[in-house]
Amino acid sequence: MVAEGEQDPAEPAFHARLGLLLLAPSRALAALALRKSGGARDALYLVIVTMIAFRLPDLLRAVLSFSRISVSGGLSRLLGVIGSELGTAAFVALGSALVITLLAGRGRRDPALGLELGSACYVPYFIAWSPVRLFDGEGLLGYPPQLLARVVGVVAWVWVALFVGLCVRTLRRPGGPAPSRVPGPKGLAGIAVLTVPALALVLGIVWSARHYQSLRPPGRLDLAPDFTLARVDGQAGSVKLSDLRGRVVVVDFWATWCPPCLAMLPMLHDLHQQWHPRGVEFLGVDSDGPMVTRAEVADFLARHPIPYPVVIDDQQVQGLYGVYSIPHLVIVGRDGKIARVFVGGASREDLDAALAAASQ
Repeated sequence: MVAEGEQDPAEPAFHARLGLLLLAPSRALAALALRKSGGARDALYLVIVTMIAFRLPDLLRAVLSFSRISVSGGLSRLLGVIGSELGTAAFVALGSALVITLLAGRGRRDPALGLELGSACYVPYFIAWSPVRLFDGEGLLGYPPQLLARVVGVVAWVWVALFVGLCVRTLRRPGGPAPSRVPGPKGLAGIAVLTVPALALVLGIVWSARHYQSLRPPGRLDLAPDFTLARVDGQAGSVKLSDLRGRVVVVDFWATWCPPCLAMLPMLHDLHQQWHPRGVEFLGVDSDGPMVTRAEVADFLARHPIPYPVVIDDQQVQGLYGVYSIPHLVIVGRDGKIARVFVGGASREDLDAALAAASQ
């Protein structure tokens, strides 16, 4: 509470608030506790900054998917980007808020205030990871060494823990957080914090402009990218997509660790039984990735037989088809052009209708 006659500390601009948390965290958190607002809002600002600066190619893919694939496909990709960034911030903020609220002490526990302070604890996490994210993904500077990522992860969580301790100390101070004049402008420090995502945004814009074609996911009427992949279903040899020209082909990108993919398999088995006699080929593309060995995939298929050929991705074909989440089904027409794409699964009725249209 603010003592009678005192006024709430004036709230500085966003970049100055970041600088204050960086250079004078105790006073900045005390001022936030007095205002009882602003922490969650600033954490949301940082999530937006992170998405635009560090995930620009992914955002562009999602936007292009609305017109290239479908509204549901674009929405699925967009929500995937938003969810991954928002989920990290929420984990840090809510975890910190819970600890702060529990340790504040009897009579000082205020969940709403704890959430505001816990959200402020996302700031050091963001600052610690920003330089590393310059090396995280396409459009930026590559991928960071694994050891560096682990070290930064430890530093980030230690820094968050220190902020949590400062928040608890602020709330447990006799009489509550002491009104105090927040030190002079720390705008330069805040600008320095935002320089890293600004650089990432510039790099992302340049990369996206140069690789625009690769950002466009293959969609309707595009010629399906050809590929040749080795079978992993116990049969020797490989499958070349262009060899199936003249027939409708259902290409199912799936993985053994993907519950929605596995849930769709019985339906695909039934569809294969119904449509294969009518000239429709089915092809499963295992997309487990390097964490699952070829032998493990073969063992899974031995225990759960699939009635159509299954090949194993070479880590290139997913990129050719713009597969960034599974299940991902592509229906290729008799002319070798993509007739329909389903992202995140599809109903039996939609697949039946798409196959009927492609078979005409």
